[in-house]
Amino acid sequence: MNDYYDINYTKQKLEEYLKKGYEVELCIRIDGNDYMIIPLKNKISFQWIGKSSESYYSSISELFNSILINKIVLNNDWNKIEDIWFY
Repeated sequence: MNDYYDINYTKQKLEEYLKKGYEVELCIRIDGNDYMIIPLKNKISFQWIGKSSESYYSSISELFNSILINKIVLNNDWNKIEDIWFY
């Protein structure tokens, strides 16, 4: 799991999961809040676990560059991750 703290490793793995059609539920904790990233067949979803519905993005790049829930921008805030796990 420690590899997932590396943003480039995580982006690469998410791209791989998208291509293979694996719906892996990758969870992250930032500022005490838990979020879930799920690669789907032709999109990727992001949600605040238990607090919001899923938002969909067309690519890993779009997801990581977008202003998300609680004003998170994954490309800028990845270093704030407190924990990573699979649900």
